[in-house]
Amino acid sequence: MCTRYQPLYKWRGTKIDERDQPTDLDWLGYDGEIIIGRIRMESGGPKNGQWQWSGLGPHVRQWLTPQQGFEAEPREAMRKVEEYYHRLMRHNGLRGSKDDS
Repeated sequence: MCTRYQPLYKWRGTKIDERDQPTDLDWLGYDGEIIIGRIRMESGGPKNGQWQWSGLGPHVRQWLTPQQGFEAEPREAMRKVEEYYHRLMRHNGLRGSKDDS
């Protein structure tokens, strides 16, 4: 049996403002105050039902590609964001707070 991925960073439902109620379909990942990425359920088109992930990070000199993609499960999309964040930080001579490599 596969073990579900356990996210390394804090994930919170995306909100437009303080009055907005987040849903279970759109999440931001945080390393402290730094937004490391976003996952969201695609609700139409050819990727309907898949989770789009987009990797972000602090102000860095060079970005890596691909910095976004699609996964079938939300935890796998979180894994992609977190792995991207670690690669991005290492590439720029930095470390994330949970980066053991």
